[in-house]
Amino acid sequence: SLSPPSAHTIATLNLNLGAMAPWTAWLFGSLWATCAANPTVWPQPAQMSSGAQRIEVHSTTFIFNSSRPSALLEAAFQRYLPLIFQHSPDDAATSYFVPSITGLSIEIEDAAEDHPTIDTDESYSLTIPSDWVVATARAKTVYGAMRALETFSQLLRFDFDTGKYVIDNAPILITDKPRFPHRGLMIDTARHYLPLAAIRSMVDSLPYAKLNVLHWHLVDTQSFPFESKSSPKLWEGAYSKAERYTQADVASIVEYAHARGVRVIPEFDVPGHAASWCAGYPEICPSTQCLQPLNVASAATFDLIENLLRECTGAGDQSAALFKDYFFHLGGDEVNTDCWTQSPEISVWLQKQNLTADEGYGYFVKKVAAMAIK
Repeated sequence: SLSPPSAHTIATLNLNLGAMAPWTAWLFGSLWATCAANPTVWPQPAQMSSGAQRIEVHSTTFIFNSSRPSALLEAAFQRYLPLIFQHSPDDAATSYFVPSITGLSIEIEDAAEDHPTIDTDESYSLTIPSDWVVATARAKTVYGAMRALETFSQLLRFDFDTGKYVIDNAPILITDKPRFPHRGLMIDTARHYLPLAAIRSMVDSLPYAKLNVLHWHLVDTQSFPFESKSSPKLWEGAYSKAERYTQADVASIVEYAHARGVRVIPEFDVPGHAASWCAGYPEICPSTQCLQPLNVASAATFDLIENLLRECTGAGDQSAALFKDYFFHLGGDEVNTDCWTQSPEISVWLQKQNLTADEGYGYFVKKVAAMAIK
């Protein structure tokens, strides 16, 4: 019999479908039947054992509960109920002689709802019994409880033949923790503006694969859609006035992600990839014809960047920070220093500092990094 496909297997199949067209229907039909009968957990848990019993789950009476009050966890319960129970069961077909579970009870050690960090414990255990009791989960934090909730949702399926919700292969015991503390997806709203609804939809999808970071590449050469209150002309570099993000917009996305156990890490790429900054503040760029990298010889450049960092990070006060995470991405990639060497002003400055253009790049990156760390 076929085993559920690994990620590598799926990638290989996608690459070779043309060569194996005659077998496609048989292969994917078999894989689908196998996965439907034996739901897999994504990503693969650290430890998992299972039995051979099928149990029913009664959607009309099913309840979630937690050992400690948590607004975040209660909101997660409300999100998952319609996700898990999408179909109307055949109540007439319900058998009270078949083992069933009536709920999921989650025990959490610490119900703190601070924004998650790279050090947040997301480990959990999940037990699906094979008799008439509730399923149980244990986690150290509310974010570990959210991962347990996602795993539970993946184990449960609707059986169209019987009209019932079922979990196969009970009893199931899972002990799980992330292999990597940072598991992220990047969106680029500088090159391709995304409406807030699209960003929220992306955030919604991350917990389904237990990803916990939204890397938000906010600005680049093409546009600067972010509202800066310290330098309000910066978003003159946006594609249009309709393609911008206010600070209230950004704060709403950060909180939306927080409710799903997702960190938001912003990226402001400097000194390259920054031509859009020049629309509002041409003085921080080498010239009107040669826009980037940003002007390393101008104190105005570093003053603007420092003020921007302060309003984004709260200058060390997380409660005042727009972005709550302790990580801030500063780019630093793909820097062509030709604009510096072609600028008489910057060339003279480099000579006075006894720096080559490449060394000037190092100076810039280290100075801005020191600002961020401070």
